[in-house]
Amino acid sequence: MKTKNLFGILMLFLFTFTFISCDKEDEEGRKITDYKEYVLTVASEMKPGVLWSDGYNYLKEVYPVKKENTEDWEAMGYIDGFEFEKGYEYKIKISETSYLDHSMGQPAWTEYDLLDVLSKEEKKSENLPLHFIPEWFYKDLDLPKYKYVVEANKKEVVETDLKENSIIPLNYHYLIYRGEDALLRWFAIKDDKNTLGPCIIISRNKDPEKIPESYKLLPPEGNVNGSMMGWSFLDEEGNETNYPSFDVFASRSAKSKSVDLTPITLYLYKDLTEHYKNKYPEAGVRTVVVSYTVSINKI
Repeated sequence: MKTKNLFGILMLFLFTFTFISCDKEDEEGRKITDYKEYVLTVASEMKPGVLWSDGYNYLKEVYPVKKENTEDWEAMGYIDGFEFEKGYEYKIKISETSYLDHSMGQPAWTEYDLLDVLSKEEKKSENLPLHFIPEWFYKDLDLPKYKYVVEANKKEVVETDLKENSIIPLNYHYLIYRGEDALLRWFAIKDDKNTLGPCIIISRNKDPEKIPESYKLLPPEGNVNGSMMGWSFLDEEGNETNYPSFDVFASRSAKSKSVDLTPITLYLYKDLTEHYKNKYPEAGVRTVVVSYTVSINKI
């Protein structure tokens, strides 16, 4: 009788241990916490937007999408299996699967997969927002700091012109992100209704031995990392724009008001000597150089 009781207790112990072990393994393994399928309208062009991944927020191109029976566009960062072609509005069916895995650094996440392309229509989507960038993402970035040096017989004439005609707007925040085509883009934002760009950045390394002497009249405030680059700007179709080119130096700032933003400081230079010699031939212009210190987001 005692042997039977001992055997029963041993079996109960083994059963309980196995149950607890399986339960613990289940908690630590990957689990599906939610699954749904639905139809989306995908807009004919992508827009800059902010997504969260691996513990921080970052800027990238996103799909403007609308769920069935809704009027407002919202941002979606990726749809596995979906091949987007600009200029076409899509209706697609997707699955949305939510996962949980406590053994991972980011334990909860959601995956979106293409199930079917229901339609593809060549058209320009209507009522699209200019961007999907919340104010908190850019408000802590410093506005551009504008400096210039004028050497001329009548420098007041040139200085007045410089004060009234900044090359870039000084009341916009400047952002950089990488598009789906892997090209860097420059985007300026004041608020939801006032933006400039996006423009594709064409960057070329420049010989440090050929830095204009005029730039030394406006030395950067911080430590510059790397060599000088030449930046020019194209529109989204790859055509030339009216945006001026700059010579650019970069440094990473230690200042940050947000854990998600590690600002990078850009120093944009342009020598305008020949421009003002032609504009004000009686002013005796010898040197005119401008610089902009621009704080941008972590790329």
